[in-house]
Order: sequence, then structure tokens, then C-alpha cells
Amino acid sequence: MSAVSGAPAPAVQPAAEPRRRPGRALFLAGLVSRTWLWFVAGCLAITLLPILFGWRPFVIESGSMQPRIDIGDVVLASPVDNANDLLGRVAVFQDPDRPGTMKSHRIVAINADGTLTSKGDANPTVDSLHVPLSDVRGLGRLLVGFAGLPLIWTQNGQWLLLLGFLLSLLVAATVVSRDRDPEEADDGDESDDPGPGMGAVIPLPTRGSGGGSTTIAASRPLDPGLIRQVTPSPDPHMRRRAFLASLLGRRGVLRAGYAVVMAGALVVPTAGASFAATTKNTASTWSVGNWNYTSTVTALNPWLFWKLDETTGTTAADTTGNGRTGTYNPNAAAFTRGVAGALTTDTPNLAVTLNGTTSCINTTSTTTMTAPTQITEIVWFKTTTTAGGKLVGFEMPRTGVGVAGAGGTYDRHLYMDGAGKVWFGVYNGGYFTIGSPTSLNDGAWHQAASSMGVGGMTLYIDGTSVGTNANAVGESTTGWFRAGCGNLAGWGGSWTGGNNPTTSAATTADRPFAGSLDEISVWQSVLTAAQIKSIFIAH
Repeated sequence: MSAVSGAPAPAVQPAAEPRRRPGRALFLAGLVSRTWLWFVAGCLAITLLPILFGWRPFVIESGSMQPRIDIGDVVLASPVDNANDLLGRVAVFQDPDRPGTMKSHRIVAINADGTLTSKGDANPTVDSLHVPLSDVRGLGRLLVGFAGLPLIWTQNGQWLLLLGFLLSLLVAATVVSRDRDPEEADDGDESDDPGPGMGAVIPLPTRGSGGGSTTIAASRPLDPGLIRQVTPSPDPHMRRRAFLASLLGRRGVLRAGYAVVMAGALVVPTAGASFAATTKNTASTWSVGNWNYTSTVTALNPWLFWKLDETTGTTAADTTGNGRTGTYNPNAAAFTRGVAGALTTDTPNLAVTLNGTTSCINTTSTTTMTAPTQITEIVWFKTTTTAGGKLVGFEMPRTGVGVAGAGGTYDRHLYMDGAGKVWFGVYNGGYFTIGSPTSLNDGAWHQAASSMGVGGMTLYIDGTSVGTNANAVGESTTGWFRAGCGNLAGWGGSWTGGNNPTTSAATTADRPFAGSLDEISVWQSVLTAAQIKSIFIAH
């Protein structure tokens, strides 16, 4: 058989020009752009998904909860109907000062009439109007940082910021669309060579010119003009792979790592959603940088404030700046300084331990003062003693003890008895006292606060009132404040447990306190229950 003559020569196809891979700069820009787009999408999802569970989002529009909760953050709140669940925590409620608007502040007290006292963490005082429980719209559960800023910009007419945000999304989307590997761009395309079953056309046998024999054209190289490509049927697996490739890219471990960066970026603003906190309530509360114990106390203008943070020397500094310092008596060796204090919000957080026999902190000034007609005293203490002792009080003389009626006076004081109960005592021709219902010599830090004024006497333990007395007047005398020691002769009628100081005022009975003291503050005014609660919460 003879070959068919005159067959056209195969056309020579030019070599395909190799595609260039995107440069490093484009790769990094794509990584940043994907991170930004996922961050925005993640914030939006975290804000909206809890709505399915009955939570409601609220955009923060003021700085009263700064710095932890800032303008433009979103607070997600869940329904609540128990006032006790709100105490010390952040709630969203109808603003009693501006009907029709909402406010997100911390609840610092539950009042006798069932209403709530609120306070902004950045505000020096509590809110002026109380909040009915029926006006509370939810308890703060989740904080999404920055998510509400576009709404704030729109409301305030900050169009440049809003435009910049929208442009950033557009630029990021454009960069992501360009940052694709060559194989991503060619997904679904095959090489120029026909593969098996890919549609190469093979001509039918033709008859030769020399004798009528049949020649199989397939035995020769195929005529390029007869070669064609047929688009294969779409493969669903290939479509899914192409979608994922366009979403995440295919640059291996480096590019996949951006997901880790994105996860971290979403956790940072929303971790505050756990409201991890600096308050006594350790569940779902907020930590606030400038809302600490010291700033809360000083904002209420105390007459003196001994933090007892000293590690050397004999002077107890007065944090008020009024120069009403104390003196560690009889010397520094009578105290162990630098022990861990009662606070979780302040640095340093130090306290002093008294040796329980001779140690006392006395007012440094030798000039007497008139006993205040209105007074609030607050002291933190920790002990396991069963001997009791004076915590803080107003006394004559400045150091040592004196017999009542012979130059010695001592009232307006907080003291612990032998059973570990704390008492607030005032002398007004008789002994007026309020005692704590339980013992507090359990080795833990506790706060004792007392007040006396026109409304009578009140004793607070750990921020909560435990008793009142109608007496509104103390002994008319002069003297000084002291802590950790003092006379208690005659006060034995309000004493349980051992080491009773007797009911005879004709003796001297110094009762030094064997334990640790911290954060002693005194006001010549009566703090409200809400203010005392706010001080306790701030620790």
C-alpha cells in the first residue's frame, strides 16, 4: 500500500510564554486585605448572630465607660429579671435623664425601694437618678470593639471617616481579586496537548490514489487543523476547589497562616466580652484602667486616706494631698510592710501587718481637731485572731491610752471582738453600737465601713449595710484618728468571745489588732450606701 501524498505539513505552534507568579508585595497586600475583610465580616457576624438567641446589640455613643468600653463599641445584652444578677455588672437601661434613649452603665447598688443606682466607670460620682428594674433592657454579655463606628460616623456626619472605611473595603476586595496564583487563574483550563478523551478528532480512513487501497490517517501525525478542544463537563469537586482557592489562596503554609492572624484579631476586641474583671463579682464584669480603688475613693474627697503602701520609713502617706499623714508607732520594726493588700485594681497593692502587741498608726500632727459631727470611716482588714482589737477610731490622747473622764476619750470607732465580729461604736452619754451578724476573722480580706450623721448610724461589711441605729450624735471632744490600737474599756457590753475589755470605763484597756490593715479612709461627711458600695466594688 502506498501512502497518501500531498498531506499538509503540521503547523508549528509557538511555545507558550511562561506566566509570571505574583510578586511578594502583591502577596503581602493580599494577606493584609484578606485579614481586613475577614475581620470586618467577623465583627458583623459576632454582632448579629446572638440576636438569634434573644440578645440585643447596643452601640456605645459616649465615653462614660472609657477606657475599657469606648465610643463605637457594641455591647450585646441578654434579658435579665433578677436585680441581684445586675449588682456590680454592666447593664443597658432606659436613661432616666433622657427619656427615649438608652444608657450602658454599671449597677453599683440596689436601693431599699428596689430601684438601682448606676455609675459610669469614667465618672467620679454615681448617676443622679435611680433606675427601675423594669427599665433594664439587658445585662452586658459580649463586647465587640469598633463594630459600631460606621454608625457613629454616619450619625455625626463624619463622612471622611466613613468614606475611608468604605474605600478600604473596596481596595481590599480589589487586591484580593488580583492576588491569585497562576493555577488559580487557570482552574478549569487544561494544557494545549489533548489528553485522553479530551476531544481530539481522528479523521476516517481515506482511499489512496495508487490502487484504491485504504490508508489509516491515524497512522500519521494528526493534522493540526483537525485538532480541537472540547470543554469538559463541569466537575462539582473542581468547582468547590476553585471557590476555596479564590477565598483563601494557594500559597501553602504562609498564606494559610493568615487565618491564625485573623482569629487573633477577632479575639482581641471581643475578649472584653467576657467582662473579666476587677470587681468582687468575678463573672462577666469589666476591667477598667482608670476606674480603680484609689481614684474612686479620692473622687469622693476624703479627709484623709492612708493607703499603707510604704515599705520603709515611719510615715503613712496621705493620698488626699492634704498632708494628714500617719506615723507607724512605736517604730518600723513593729510592722511587717509590703504584704499583699486587699485590692485587685491598684499597683502597688501593698498592706501592713501589725504585731498585735505594740504597733499602732497614729495621726502625725500634734494639733488636736474637733470630733466631726458627721463621719464616715472605711478600713480593710485580714486576720485570724481571737483576741479582737481596735481597727480605726477617734481618740484622745494622740498616742497611748487614757482613762475615760481623766483625759481619755474614744468613740466613733470600728473594732473586732474575740469572736471575730466587727462593731461600730459611738458614745453619747451611753454606748451605741452596731455589730456584724457573722465572724470575719477567717483569714480573708474584708472591708468595714461606718457612717454617722443626721440619719443615724450605719455599719457596712463588704459594701453592704448590716445594721443601723438612730443615734446621730457622738461624744463632744477633741482628739486624733488612729488605726490598729486604742482603748476599749467600757465597751465590753458589745463584745462576744474572749478577751473582753469589761464594761468599766474607769480602767485603761489598749486593744491592739493582731492582723493586717489596708486602705484606711475617713470623711467628715456621710457617704451614701451607693457610694460605699461603689468603693467596695472598685477594689
